[in-house]
Amino acid sequence: MKHVPRFFIENEIIFREDTSISPEQMFHANKVLRLKESDHVRIFNNISGEWECSIKSVKKNSVTPLKLLREPRDETGPSIACALINPNKFSIMIEKITELGVQNIYPLITDYTQYKTFNKQKVKQIIIQACEQSRRLTVPKIYEPVKLKDFLGNLSENQKILVGVEKENATKMSHCIEKNIIFAVGPEGGFSDREIEQFNSIPSVNLACFGRNILRSETAAIAFISLWVAKYL
Repeated sequence: MKHVPRFFIENEIIFREDTSISPEQMFHANKVLRLKESDHVRIFNNISGEWECSIKSVKKNSVTPLKLLREPRDETGPSIACALINPNKFSIMIEKITELGVQNIYPLITDYTQYKTFNKQKVKQIIIQACEQSRRLTVPKIYEPVKLKDFLGNLSENQKILVGVEKENATKMSHCIEKNIIFAVGPEGGFSDREIEQFNSIPSVNLACFGRNILRSETAAIAFISLWVAKYL
């Protein structure tokens, strides 16, 4: 069966009303996949669902919606608050947790964080491509980086946080996962003692570990989302 590429667009999709996709998306369809005018692609978003389209014009980057394949729907998933790490590893983490179903991504600046910023445009593109590949309709939201103290201070009183720590005597992660929860993962080196004390002072925060092995930040984030998906989807 011939592969039909999927492309995310932000605008509303209307039956038989020509719709623009990005030049990069059309380049991929035309030059990489060798598709031409009248060949079919799919476009989607959480507003209009997923549509089968024909390529109207390669030069004008336009397609024509022909058939609704999937209605828009709510896609539930957990949230991740992750300390900024090496950009390459951060990109891998973002790609994988998007494929697994993360809904919100909160980049954090912690005591041991070596990176204070990230290329938001590049990360958004990674997120969109992961959604296109994984058949998601919704695109997770990524926020601006904030200091851990400010992130915790802006949370509502009933928002529960699950913090990944490296202590063997901590509660097993699989015993702590709840449906509406934010998982917080530290940078290389983990959270500082001062930050652990701060977590312990907040009633809605629980500390947990994955077991005896120490996981890299990106691995911990992927493992958490996998546990959440296994329990709730």
